[in-house]
Amino acid sequence: MRIFKRLISVLLVLSVFACITPVSAGVKGDMNGDGKLLISDARVVLKIAAGQKTPTVSQKTSADMDGDGKITVKDAQAVLKLCADLDPEDYLGKVAQITPYKKHSSSVKAKFCKVTSYCGETLPDTYTADKSSPFFTPLPEGTYDYVTSGPVRDAESGKDFYYLKSGRRVYGHEVTVFTGYQMPYNKIELKNTVKYDDTSTSIYLALDWRVPFLASVKPQEYVTGYNDRPYNIKDGKFTGSYMDITFHYTTSAFGNISFPESDVIKNCVWFKNADSKTATLRIYFKNAGDFYGYTAYYNENNYLVISFKEPITTLKGRVIEIDPGHGGNQPGAGSGTGVYEKDITYKIALQLKTYLEKAGATVVFSRNNSSSVPEIEERRINTIEKNPDMLISIHLDASSAKSVSGSSVYYYKSYSGPLAYAISTSLPTAVKNGTGHSMPDRGAHFYPFCVTRVENCPAVLVECGFITNSGDFKMQNSASGQKYIAKGIYDGIVKYMTA
Repeated sequence: MRIFKRLISVLLVLSVFACITPVSAGVKGDMNGDGKLLISDARVVLKIAAGQKTPTVSQKTSADMDGDGKITVKDAQAVLKLCADLDPEDYLGKVAQITPYKKHSSSVKAKFCKVTSYCGETLPDTYTADKSSPFFTPLPEGTYDYVTSGPVRDAESGKDFYYLKSGRRVYGHEVTVFTGYQMPYNKIELKNTVKYDDTSTSIYLALDWRVPFLASVKPQEYVTGYNDRPYNIKDGKFTGSYMDITFHYTTSAFGNISFPESDVIKNCVWFKNADSKTATLRIYFKNAGDFYGYTAYYNENNYLVISFKEPITTLKGRVIEIDPGHGGNQPGAGSGTGVYEKDITYKIALQLKTYLEKAGATVVFSRNNSSSVPEIEERRINTIEKNPDMLISIHLDASSAKSVSGSSVYYYKSYSGPLAYAISTSLPTAVKNGTGHSMPDRGAHFYPFCVTRVENCPAVLVECGFITNSGDFKMQNSASGQKYIAKGIYDGIVKYMTA
């Protein structure tokens, strides 16, 4: 069915373009020798195969895609497949964008910032203890915004941040601040182009300039939970049915597209707000509650590319990132017996890797077991750059009350919640069945742990019992306990995929 949808999609969508991509003279499939691969070339090959057209000598050579001396339907299919497999960036032209560095419609100057990190984290503009909010979207490298004040020193982290006109804060180390020319209002075109592969669906937007935006999945009810945080999904259920991507400083937005091949995205529509000078692209999901993350970045041709993850229904061919908590000179919590969190989390990670690879997944680690390991913020950026299909961060809990026991799981984005809930119920069960140790399920909760603050995949942090509890520690520090903790996490992943 997916192959059939792909062929139909090619004919309906790619046939909009007169030219699909330039090719070298004499390349197989180029039936008229114009240096372009067209869907019409596949039609010519099909007519030759059906005996409806007599080929010239050069056409006969070009049409024989498999080199068997015969021209058949398979040759026509081969030409069509070449068209289907082309990257949209092969036929989309370069977008001419403006920046605040040069004068455009106004000679008035203003204070700007430019995002210089791969994915600059943003925070609420109201400074509170709850500094990180899942409603505030990271900004792609190269994004511009007006600076309203700053730098302001954050006493807790010792870092500086700036307040922005779009209603958010950014950390100073992730932006460059400068004086530039006031920018005209932005215009956006959604290109009639979709790129599909086995794990994602991508769209392309042409912007006059790289304005900030917010992306939020709706509708979703939240309740206050662990540590008085207000972003726990109600009843543990993710209910989003669409995503709104709201672009600031934008007065014109157009373009529409359908998604016949995607199993996640159905269609999209623009909403414009003249008062706030914003434009919102609403992207509807095919099924409420089915969303697996997105990635946004500017490519070398200046298009804003937004890629949506396809459903995670099998581990085969998927990339799972495991983050063994702490490491190097950061040992994590200690048991009081000389054993530290970093050593046990790495052993659990190795066991989980075995389970995942046996199921056909490709596993990547956030760190090795050496003395030099990435810092927490670096791990977050690495996850965004690696773009895995899922992130599992493994930790051990600790408490000054040695009687406290049990496992818990934490998530940041609402669509990571179902994975957290699946693991939170599976882990204690596997440990009990495998080792006999009773470890309470302390539940799944929202919490803004740095490594889970990613948009591009379901991401959770698993606290695998308390290293400060003698019963939990005895289990954690044994080969059997590590195996069944890993099995519990794995069982939760499988439950999540098949729910």
